[in-house]
Amino acid sequence: MINLIVKGFPIVVIFIAWFYTYYQGVTTAISVWTASEIFNHCFLVIPGAFFLIYQKRRLLFQQSFVANYWLLVPLMGTLVLYTFGYVGDIRLFMHIATFVSLPLLIWLVIGNQAAKIIKFPLYFMLFAIPVGEQLIPYLQELTTDLAVPLLEMTGVPIYRNGLYLDIPEGRFLVAEACSGISFLVASIVFGNLYAYLSFKTLTKQLSFVLISLVVPIIANALRVYGIVLTAHLTDMEYAAGADHLIYGGVFYAIILFLLIMIGEKFRDKTDTTEPAVSEISLRVSTKTQLWFPSLFIAALFLLQYAWISNIEKPNTSVVAHPQSLNLQQLPFVVIQEKLRQWQPHFPDADVIQQGHVQGANGQNIDFFIASYNGGKGELISSQNKLYNADRWTLVNRKVIALTGSNTDVYLTKLAAPAGDNRYIIHWYQLGKEKFTSDIKAKLYRTTHLLLGRADNNGLIAFSMQFVGDGANAAHGLQRFIATNFEAIDKILPSNDDA
Repeated sequence: MINLIVKGFPIVVIFIAWFYTYYQGVTTAISVWTASEIFNHCFLVIPGAFFLIYQKRRLLFQQSFVANYWLLVPLMGTLVLYTFGYVGDIRLFMHIATFVSLPLLIWLVIGNQAAKIIKFPLYFMLFAIPVGEQLIPYLQELTTDLAVPLLEMTGVPIYRNGLYLDIPEGRFLVAEACSGISFLVASIVFGNLYAYLSFKTLTKQLSFVLISLVVPIIANALRVYGIVLTAHLTDMEYAAGADHLIYGGVFYAIILFLLIMIGEKFRDKTDTTEPAVSEISLRVSTKTQLWFPSLFIAALFLLQYAWISNIEKPNTSVVAHPQSLNLQQLPFVVIQEKLRQWQPHFPDADVIQQGHVQGANGQNIDFFIASYNGGKGELISSQNKLYNADRWTLVNRKVIALTGSNTDVYLTKLAAPAGDNRYIIHWYQLGKEKFTSDIKAKLYRTTHLLLGRADNNGLIAFSMQFVGDGANAAHGLQRFIATNFEAIDKILPSNDDA
């Protein structure tokens, strides 16, 4: 027993070093697990994975632990990814690096033969990564696309306006809570775990995982269909307000029960017999010792710490008094005042300027500029919202090219319950470069930070409210920006211009 503790001590040291190195990744992930019901199950993933490893302890300790040093290469990759995410505040990168590095460390130390015995628990650790919220808009669209034809086939008079569904009895919004993302993520995790525990062959395992992916998507569309149909048949007496949430919970429980019943029908009989506890022994190969990989890993962690410390030094300056942009130089009338209808939200911007301008035909065009010039705020952040989601819902979004310019911009169409509609054209400007993609803008800025540069950057957006199909509004807004783009382009000066 003493020998087991002594030999296993380096592994404990490695886990402590891992936690210290990826501390920000762990703590920010826990904050996401706590704040979002989508990821509440993540609290059970790592303990569950180690419990599955514990169940295999007898077979595991019969293997020789021969370190696989080739895994230092992907481990270095996770350190680079983590550093990139840390510097650029890209938490998804931090979370991926954190929970990919943990099974890599275990695999590196115990070697290939031992890792084969616990391959699923190592893979299962990846489900601690809080990823999936990015799918919400697509799931909302998919759910609506599936539910509307079902309602039409049932004879329910329905008009679709983006994610709004109008029937004679009332209006429904396929909101984020109706996307089914919580049930989808939980179903995938459950499907993988159940497939591991219930099936021996890879074909059966993959088939059940696929079922656990498809079933919740179809089930969620049926749920929305059932709610709207019930409201139609009962003149909104049922399935309105909080009722549809209760019905949804019951419906999901039924679907989960059906998944288990499907799995039990085809479940393989497994032999759970294990060697006696007295047969446990840890055999470390004479070719290597656990201390050797521990030293390599410690050296990597120290290098990563030194790298981050070196990067942070030149980027500690904060602009004490950020300057507002001079909008009076623009070739049109600018009226600066707070926007009441549109309401973008960029809480940590160094300077926010907003108001109205007059288009060529007298159109009232709203503008919003959030600039960042060295402060602590992040241009690309989950806290930043282009519009007030409580008032507006997304109809569609696409990239368009401005007439007479090589510049691409984002054109977004929004709808409101009162029947109002709105177009927004926006882009990100980082130094002299312009981006429509959040991801590309974030990567560009992070790369510059890693190189010790911190250009001025910001968001520029113009918007017009309209009634009807909005074709004229979209063309008018595009024409206004294209005509004045040369002047607008100079609103955010780059450091090279200073």
